[in-house]
Amino acid sequence: MWRWVTRGLVFTIVALFAATVLAQQADFIGVLDLPDPTVTQSGMILVRGWALDPQQISKAELYVDDQFQYKLNSGIPRIDIVEAYPTYPGIQTAAPGFETGFLASRFSNAAHTVSVKVTTSDNRSYEIGRRTITIDNTINQSPFGSVEIPDGLGIYNASGSFPVSGWAADTDGILRIDVQIDDLNYQSAMYGDPRPDVGNTFPDFPAVVFSGFVANVDTTRIVDGVHLLTVRATDLKGMSRLIGRRQIQVFNTEANLKPFGYLEEPRRDQVLYGTLCGTVPPVQISPVIVVNPGSHITPVRGWALDLATRTDVGRVSYVELLIDGVRWMSTDDCAWSAMFGAYTNCYGMPRYDVERYFPNYPDAPRSGFMFTLDVGALLALGVHPGNHVLKVRVGDNQQTFAELPNRDGIPVFFTCAETSFNFPAQGYIDIPNMHDYVGGNTTFQGWAVDEDGGVLAVDMYIDGNYVGTASYGYPRPDVQVVDPYIFNSQNSGWQFTMDTTKLSNARHRLTVRVRDQKGYPATEIGSVDFYVQNPPPSN
Repeated sequence: MWRWVTRGLVFTIVALFAATVLAQQADFIGVLDLPDPTVTQSGMILVRGWALDPQQISKAELYVDDQFQYKLNSGIPRIDIVEAYPTYPGIQTAAPGFETGFLASRFSNAAHTVSVKVTTSDNRSYEIGRRTITIDNTINQSPFGSVEIPDGLGIYNASGSFPVSGWAADTDGILRIDVQIDDLNYQSAMYGDPRPDVGNTFPDFPAVVFSGFVANVDTTRIVDGVHLLTVRATDLKGMSRLIGRRQIQVFNTEANLKPFGYLEEPRRDQVLYGTLCGTVPPVQISPVIVVNPGSHITPVRGWALDLATRTDVGRVSYVELLIDGVRWMSTDDCAWSAMFGAYTNCYGMPRYDVERYFPNYPDAPRSGFMFTLDVGALLALGVHPGNHVLKVRVGDNQQTFAELPNRDGIPVFFTCAETSFNFPAQGYIDIPNMHDYVGGNTTFQGWAVDEDGGVLAVDMYIDGNYVGTASYGYPRPDVQVVDPYIFNSQNSGWQFTMDTTKLSNARHRLTVRVRDQKGYPATEIGSVDFYVQNPPPSN
């Protein structure tokens, strides 16, 4: 009897001890997925893996040939790991992934060791994934990257316009990104968007900071049903790789093909000033233009597009400005304004930036709209000062409409500016660009406008020292298109010629300040850093 009891106690103690040891051994789990030691490496060598520990992972470090390189980008979600270890402590909030890459060109064509050192918050360290890889820099690596939208969790329902976005990179440079439907090229993506997160992941490769791509796919050109969407990246040497594969289900009807766009100005919670608030405008019949000559104008602008089913063309029919749900202006009243010397309250303004991201969409090159909102005139007509809701309604030829930025609009605040209120000057420095190298006699140029009686002078400062006043009044029709309501915008260009031999061959800062006709304090419209590079003076 006692023998069996003793044996039972011994077995229990051994089992508990073994369980404790196993639990201790299972506390930390880590795997290095890449690089693959069976594949000869070149170009950018990807390092990817994951680690779990009951304590927080504080850092993951890359070692090549036992030499520290840099920290890996950690805290990356890994749904596959969450599914594989559903009972691991804290797994539901864990982001166990880590990733980086290093240039093979930094190392010789030979065998090298790669490992990752993971450190926990209580200063325990673990080496994972030590392996030997072979580097051959004569091999051209195909591009690498990721498709982030749509995600790969299932079939993506697509209608109207939907985005395909992600990033791609190659040490030889990216030639193009092709979006394919059912293995046929459908359109090319816009490439070169900033991706600082990717740049942080690959510190060896500065060019990857501008590796983002986006393609806005017009699904109305695709037959309804399930399709295979793939994204293929091609480098400058012609090597290509499939970087993403998704299933999409296209379903388009008139009900879900509403207009879409973006309201750029004004901003949410912006204070909108009015002048001549006691002067009733000469034209008071809404929705005809309600503007007092010489008053302060607030631009309401953005862009809008519309798609239709395969049996229709689509297109925007009208755009309306609503304040507190009341229609005050409409593009139906689009007309040439002698007051501004330009078309006002119109749809169809040039927006070639929109066309770049929405190629082949109806009206994309001229998808802009702008209303000239005179807050002072509205106050004179009885609109109360204070909080209001502003939104833009866009309708199409099929009698469907959408509201920008959404059905709730944006809150704005109306107030009357005193006669002594100084509206700051606006402008831009076109030349030099940031960090340009210049020499000899260099012409700086840009534009400036001011509605307080116009621009009096454009003063130039280099390194904080006044160096002269620019010539003003050069034609700038591009500025007039954007700001027709500001006095003399069509002749708002300025130029200043600087003898850079009077400056040292070093980095300098150009600052431009604008003075207006009413004598208000000068407005600084911008600063640009540039480098002077002149040959040494001859003896």
